[in-house]
Amino acid sequence: MVTVALSQLNIQSSDLKGNLDRVRAHIQSAAQLKADMIILPELWNTGYDCAHFDQTAQSLRGKCISALKKWAREYEIFIFGGTIPEKKDQKVYNTCAAIDQKGEVVGKYRKIHLFPGGLQEDRYFAPGEEWGLIETPWGMAGIVICYDLRFPELVRNLVLRGAQFIVVPAQWPVERMEHWSILCQSRALDNQVFVLGVNPAGKNESHRYAGHSLIVSPWGEILKEGSEDEELVVLEIDLQEVDRIRKIMPVLQDRRNILDEIDNSLF
Repeated sequence: MVTVALSQLNIQSSDLKGNLDRVRAHIQSAAQLKADMIILPELWNTGYDCAHFDQTAQSLRGKCISALKKWAREYEIFIFGGTIPEKKDQKVYNTCAAIDQKGEVVGKYRKIHLFPGGLQEDRYFAPGEEWGLIETPWGMAGIVICYDLRFPELVRNLVLRGAQFIVVPAQWPVERMEHWSILCQSRALDNQVFVLGVNPAGKNESHRYAGHSLIVSPWGEILKEGSEDEELVVLEIDLQEVDRIRKIMPVLQDRRNILDEIDNSLF
């Protein structure tokens, strides 16, 4: 059993101090509620203030991740650090760092699929090139970030590599909230894993975010859902459900690698 807390923040664009204060309050509350892990949303420290990333982007040794490391130790809680704009080798990445209860960064994932729409992520970020697989005390976690959720092959590959639950930090706008729910449930049901999707509340200059963070079972059921307001969504889940569901419906076991079996002359 593991108790999960989803930090459904009201992110304020480029208000680093205010956002840090909100995150600390959520981490403290999660610890008081006996949560084992907390997951933060995408770009929790800056929001999508892309025009100022040259000033606000930090390394994984910068102020924001250092603060999360300190609070992970202080409150003895595992933190999936949502994402921050990470500055590395003259590039900026949209990066999630995973921090254990000792305050050590035990893994990271840089967003692979960059949304080219109104946010124009592909103008401001470099794409990541590595799997988001993290060993935790409760099992293997896979990480995908927001737009990544629309690429089922990414989640499937994480699951084939051992992920038992998928962490999804996001900033999903209210006009596509139905997609958010459908995609979280689909990725859980397709792959028979828990999906833990964290979405902020509130609005910025260009978008309104309606919350509705989700904890979805390996059967595709929504076990708990956030409101439209800032809050902490907390639930205890049983990761043994993954094995139980896979025995009832052995989808992954029955999967055929059809590309290896089809006659190449058909192409």
